Amino acid sequence: MPSLIKKHIRRQSRRVWEYLRSDKHVRLCPICSWAGKQFTTGGEGTKLRLDSRCPRCGSLERHRLAYMVAAGPEKLDYSSVLHVAPEQELSKWLCEISNNYLSIDLYAEAMANMDITNLQIDSDSQSLVWASHVLEHVIDDRKAISEIYRVLVPGGKALIQVPIWRLETFEDITATTPEQRARSFYQQDHVRLYGLDIKQRFENQGFVTKLHRAQDFGPSLLLKHGLSFASTNEVFIFTKST
Repeated sequence: MPSLIKKHIRRQSRRVWEYLRSDKHVRLCPICSWAGKQFTTGGEGTKLRLDSRCPRCGSLERHRLAYMVAAGPEKLDYSSVLHVAPEQELSKWLCEISNNYLSIDLYAEAMANMDITNLQIDSDSQSLVWASHVLEHVIDDRKAISEIYRVLVPGGKALIQVPIWRLETFEDITATTPEQRARSFYQQDHVRLYGLDIKQRFENQGFVTKLHRAQDFGPSLLLKHGLSFASTNEVFIFTKST
């Protein structure tokens, strides 16, 4: 049996390699429609990688994956959108399709300066909260989750992305310096390593979870749109209970 598994893996690897070398190997950014042989280099430091960044809009794998989920399987309500720490790769698109769009950030440029743990926004007012790679920077993420729940309308949804490294979340309150956090969490400004159990933090607040993975789109679209990277293969859709 192990030999059969190895043969299958080699056969699949050969098929992928043949596809990559063929003329059919064309990358297509679903966000801006750029098409070419491959994406450019993206990421920094230990996350630097080839075939990652769209040369036109600058999107990485996680941006394109979130777009594919939002534009495909999920029927999101864009009536009133709160975009936290807006990524320029997606903010223009979200602004264009939203009836009422607000971007916020505590440190970087946005429409309003606001802390996700203390949102100056009316309760039950937002149809969608979009927060990608935000919560791993927030010390009191449970307070942030509570605020997201508060501002969403009943049945409203939160599209959440965080780096997923394991099954169970790892936190170390003794890691307080940039150097310590880099060693513990792989990045100086991260405060934890999330696991798939992040959904429990949202469900404890009253959310219902739906998980989308890059692999759900199948190998053809995954390769074509460049949707997969080691720690960014998941998109969580959390729905506020009605």
